[in-house]
Amino acid sequence: MKSKRTIMQVAMMVALTVFMFGVAASAAEFKPTKPITIVAPFAPGGGSDVFARSIDNAIKSEKLASERFLVVNQPGGSGTIGQTSVAQQPGNDHMLLTFISGQITAPLVVGKGSATYKDLNMIANLALDEQLIVVKADSPYKTIEEVVAAAKKQTLIMGGTGTGQEDQMCNRLFERAAGIKLRYVPFNSGGECITALLGGHVNMIWANPSEFVPQYDAKMVRPLVVAKESRLALLKDVPTFKEKGYDVTFFFFRGIAAPLKISAEAVAYYENLMKRMSETAMWKEKYLKQYMLSPYFLGSKEFSQFVVRNEKVFADILRDLEILK
Repeated sequence: MKSKRTIMQVAMMVALTVFMFGVAASAAEFKPTKPITIVAPFAPGGGSDVFARSIDNAIKSEKLASERFLVVNQPGGSGTIGQTSVAQQPGNDHMLLTFISGQITAPLVVGKGSATYKDLNMIANLALDEQLIVVKADSPYKTIEEVVAAAKKQTLIMGGTGTGQEDQMCNRLFERAAGIKLRYVPFNSGGECITALLGGHVNMIWANPSEFVPQYDAKMVRPLVVAKESRLALLKDVPTFKEKGYDVTFFFFRGIAAPLKISAEAVAYYENLMKRMSETAMWKEKYLKQYMLSPYFLGSKEFSQFVVRNEKVFADILRDLEILK
């Protein structure tokens, strides 16, 4: 009797193991079954838009996914409108979101009703971007010292993307380091900032290389200084703030997120896809090199921890701006 019971127990365990293995194998084979939407929560022409389209191009060129990617711009609310729309689709495993540094803080500024990073799955970080102050090619300001000297005598207008985001945070770091006050004007994207600069509506702007490289190549704009520890390899003539005596550096990241409640297998699929995409020649040459970014891949778990650490740093700057209490 005991032998029979033992045999039955073993048989049940084997059956259960086979069943669980079958379920796991099936789940592990997650693949998209329809086009995947990548929401860029800023207007066309900005850094997030270029980022999303570069991901799409690299995946498409190497045929890394069976389904195509669709880039959708949902600007507004300093990125919170697009971010909230993605967060409101829990379980949608065919939806991704570009996620940058300022999207940690924007919901804190916009307030109730806006989704935070806690309402999302962090999939992967892909790169570090750089922040520069850029002027028109015919601007009277040739150096950052001239900008500081002028700002102490008159009100200068600084354009940037969003309120309470990277550009405004960098602006505050610069004001504090130089002992000046600038009039900060927010726009919906880096593309809008460039348009305002070329139209003479602002004296200068904060911008990432991806937002001004075409105009720089056309000799329409001139970068003055970069908020980085060392000079950019492709802009060797542009000094860092620290070289000029101003303690201004900023850690600007670019990553990908997804809605909550998608399966662990879907998270793993997209994490792996982004990892493979980041290793392609097209990504390295046509995005990282062309737009002067640094590679910085973090998987889902590491990226989540990274975001939590940065939240405190950014919140402290916003309190200094008196945007947060």
